[in-house]
Amino acid sequence: MHLKFLTLVKLGGSVITQKQISPPTVYKMAISRIAKELRTHQGPLIVVLGGGAHGHQAAHIYGFGDSSTPPEKLLSGIPLIRHNMTLLSLEVEQALNANGLPSVVIPPFSSVSLHDGEIMNFPTDIIKWTLEAHCAVIIHGDVCLDDVRGASILSGDTISVYLAKALDIQRVFIGTDVDGIFEENPHANPNATLVPVIDSSNKNFVLAGAGASASTDVTGGMARKAQELIELANQTTQVAVFNLTSPGRLTALLAGKSTTCTRIEF
Repeated sequence: MHLKFLTLVKLGGSVITQKQISPPTVYKMAISRIAKELRTHQGPLIVVLGGGAHGHQAAHIYGFGDSSTPPEKLLSGIPLIRHNMTLLSLEVEQALNANGLPSVVIPPFSSVSLHDGEIMNFPTDIIKWTLEAHCAVIIHGDVCLDDVRGASILSGDTISVYLAKALDIQRVFIGTDVDGIFEENPHANPNATLVPVIDSSNKNFVLAGAGASASTDVTGGMARKAQELIELANQTTQVAVFNLTSPGRLTALLAGKSTTCTRIEF
């Protein structure tokens, strides 16, 4: 089925959590501001949360991202990762509801199964029905059971791309802590050049320079993010990567106005 004007917004974990602080701490002020911007959207909405500190710290402790970690150790990390991600998702849910945007959390752990790190089964009917009930859906990066590895991390970026294809989502906006996708890592080189549009003419050049995330991230950083989004962008799906830490940019994208970002067009 086709939900008209369906929009997906990914909230980067580095924006909504304090990645360098342990134990994991949410950025309440940022989440409150983002909730007000999301409230301006008219139509069905899916909000995908990156794990940030809540996901990556625990995942790192239990050896996720290291192919030599035994399944027993990975499985033992499930309770802590799930607890942390539940805390984060409820914080966002509370903020959205408080700003007049009825929202519910649908955690991947309870329904998504993986095979060697890749999605094997991801039912979406409950997401469609929730949207039809005029509720925004909050879904987050999570740890999921894996029939090969025992358990694997399902990233918010992978969720975003999967749902965009499965639900024929018209607009996908990926919020990060930088202005978009750069020719090289802007955290390493402050003078790196922003790429305003990625298309078939420059995609290989951009992918070669995007580089991995500078901070602790078990899901592959910006290069993998760019690759997955390039695969997604087509005539029916608008894709933009933007700076979620800059107030107003999400509001502009939701309103269809121009703003600083990287658009991916094919």
